[in-house]
Amino acid sequence: MMMKKRLAAMLFIGAAALLLASYSNASDDSSIIVKSGNVFIDVIVEQEASSAALASTDERLFQTWMSSHSEIPYVQLGGSITITANRDLTGSYEIRDVLLKKDGSLKYSAQHSIKTGHVTDIQFDQGVGSFILTENMNAYLSSQSADYEPGAAIRGFKLYLGDTDESIVFVIRTDAGNAQEQKAVFECISAKPS
Repeated sequence: MMMKKRLAAMLFIGAAALLLASYSNASDDSSIIVKSGNVFIDVIVEQEASSAALASTDERLFQTWMSSHSEIPYVQLGGSITITANRDLTGSYEIRDVLLKKDGSLKYSAQHSIKTGHVTDIQFDQGVGSFILTENMNAYLSSQSADYEPGAAIRGFKLYLGDTDESIVFVIRTDAGNAQEQKAVFECISAKPS
């Protein structure tokens, strides 16, 4: 009887320790919050990242993000994206982005920009930084009219924080360009040769 109580107590303590460990791991990702307006954007945080440049291995992170989300948040071009880190993060950092397919793989496997990506600078002050979402000019490479519909451009972002050796990865949907540009491109694509 005493042995059963000890075993039950040990199992309870082990289960409690595992539960606490899972909460502490889960809180690592929540230490960085990405938002646009009232929309929260989930992130993947990876430790020991190698550099700010996008690498082919980052495609795996984008695919992981996509496989775990049934809906991709929409951010309008010209909208602000705010990144809040729950630590004193100050300085200028580069965030890079590439175009993705619906499965998280690179839209253009030979994207020359995979190493550099579309680069935007973010200035952090006391753990908070933001940037304005601008066009990724590679969105105009598509000859598919569906890629110019509102919200059809899927973009993967990587922010490398060199002082902490962390990479933050997230995915959004947006437009290829502003409405007038999209209409002009769509008309060019759909125009029949005479």
